[in-house]
Amino acid sequence: MAGRLATLDSNSHTGSPLLYAVESSEYQPDEPIWRDYRCYKGTQSRMEIALPACAREWLLDPGSLTQRLIKASQGHFEVQVLSQCWGRPQVCETALLEMRSREAAIIRQVALLCRGQPWVFARSVIPASSVSGRLRRLRIFDNSSLGEMLFTDKTMRRHPFELAVFAGDSPYIPSQLHQQQAMWGRRCRFELTGKPLMVSEIFLRHFRP
Repeated sequence: MAGRLATLDSNSHTGSPLLYAVESSEYQPDEPIWRDYRCYKGTQSRMEIALPACAREWLLDPGSLTQRLIKASQGHFEVQVLSQCWGRPQVCETALLEMRSREAAIIRQVALLCRGQPWVFARSVIPASSVSGRLRRLRIFDNSSLGEMLFTDKTMRRHPFELAVFAGDSPYIPSQLHQQQAMWGRRCRFELTGKPLMVSEIFLRHFRP
């Protein structure tokens, strides 16, 4: 029987070890088709037609998305945790992170709010083998920004972006963030002290930079 992610009350984050509920799941939603961002550079691609130039700049921006959102919203920025638990990543996520067979990971899903509206959906996958040593702190992660932490870590290494387009009701997106129009997103493998984790970021209909 398929399990589900443990949804948490966004006002109840205390930083306790119970922050991550353990709910194993064999359910794998339809996986998005991710492509190297270089497939879209210098061509009249579907992305260029579907998104305004400013959105394309955000998708390909190598800097901190958190800092850019804070600036764009004039400081009216908030991280809303939708769910976080130990679980089984998607097949494509396991491959990107070069995870061991059947290795569990912390799966964290958040909405990045600007001026009270969800601009971005972010999904992070942190393999169990990555949350040891100095990165053990990621086992207990509150509603602060993971992205901000990544860009302040001097050991951080970022791999090339991959991009994908999502249907408005894609199972990759939590149902409360579904919309009528298609959405574009990106994902990237990061390494901290050589240990991998993945962050995907999907730009929602309220995104108005």
